[in-house]
Amino acid sequence: MKNKEDINQKIHAAFNSLNNIQSASPKPYLLTRINARLDKEVKSIWETMALYISRPLVMVLGLCLIIIINISVILTNKIAATSVAERSVSAVDEEENNATFATIDNIDIP
Repeated sequence: MKNKEDINQKIHAAFNSLNNIQSASPKPYLLTRINARLDKEVKSIWETMALYISRPLVMVLGLCLIIIINISVILTNKIAATSVAERSVSAVDEEENNATFATIDNIDIP
């Protein structure tokens, strides 16, 4: 066990540490800051969305998406146009093969 004198010294040291304690005081203009935060308006969902969309990264990604969609639509239309043209050419070829033309040789004279 510790002797009584050692315990008494620790008790006096603890009491002496309380001698220079001061009361707590807030930082200057703390109340003004708190009131300003309480009076601040809450942003609507539209304002929040506008702030998010106006970020440069979101704008660049949006433009890239629009360009990719446009390119895919153009390529799809070109492929569809060529397939339609091929079908019409093949239909014309079939008609030419199946058609009988009136010539002078096979005209019936009444």
